[in-house]
Amino acid sequence: LTLLICRTAAAEPIAVQVDEMLYGPQTTTTYPEPTSSWSGADDSGTSELRASVGVGVVSAPEFEGSHKNDAKFLPMVDIRYDRFFLSWTKGLGMDVYSDDTWTISPALRYRFGRDEDDSSLLRGMGDVDDGVEIGGQISWHPYAVGLVMKAFHGLGDAKGLTVDVGAFHRRQLFDPLALTVGTSIMFADSKYNQQHFGVTRAQSLSSGYRAYNPGSGVKHWAVNGALSWEITPVVTVDVFGQFKKLTGPADDSPLVRAGSNEQFLGGVSLNLSLGN
Repeated sequence: LTLLICRTAAAEPIAVQVDEMLYGPQTTTTYPEPTSSWSGADDSGTSELRASVGVGVVSAPEFEGSHKNDAKFLPMVDIRYDRFFLSWTKGLGMDVYSDDTWTISPALRYRFGRDEDDSSLLRGMGDVDDGVEIGGQISWHPYAVGLVMKAFHGLGDAKGLTVDVGAFHRRQLFDPLALTVGTSIMFADSKYNQQHFGVTRAQSLSSGYRAYNPGSGVKHWAVNGALSWEITPVVTVDVFGQFKKLTGPADDSPLVRAGSNEQFLGGVSLNLSLGN
């Protein structure tokens, strides 16, 4: 599935949450993988520029831990040149190693923040600034099943480390309809949890929530699903959904207790594949 570009109040950008539904190589647009090798030109001696653009509508929580969802109309874009990629799903990076089974992709990724006025539950909490994360992913994807591990650490205004491990399975139900299902679990350190789920003494005085200083731990587990309908080789429609359960330090947060530890996200997108 392509990505969704959106300024959201969730601790994770919507693009990343949508990416979790599909875990693994591109599915609505299939890009040619280089032959088994470390970074360098592919053995054919050619490089191709490919892109996917489109629009989508998604229903997502006001912020991660909210009990209410907002509907958003979203543009989409994904660009790849040889081993290099630029997207709001994977960020800016490259496949330093890729073969039929393994892909290793370091990347820089934008982390969206949170605005106090995104929800009445955030009054007195102030804003969480946007920032940049550095890290990447390693994926093992034999045949129609696979495993993915992603690790990203915040830079500047983005605080903390997250490690996400997931499994996915993709099946062609019949031509042109494909189903992808997956599950994932995310660990977050204390700095990440403090920025997104903690309550400082100053915030406690202004918001009325009790002060809360979370530690490290498992932040959530999730199950995902997506249906992809290839109308033509260029046009694809995707319908996707995710259920996420906040756990551990996130679940203990006063923000989540005032909202909900059960998070639902779903939507539909129309994607156009460009390039050869």
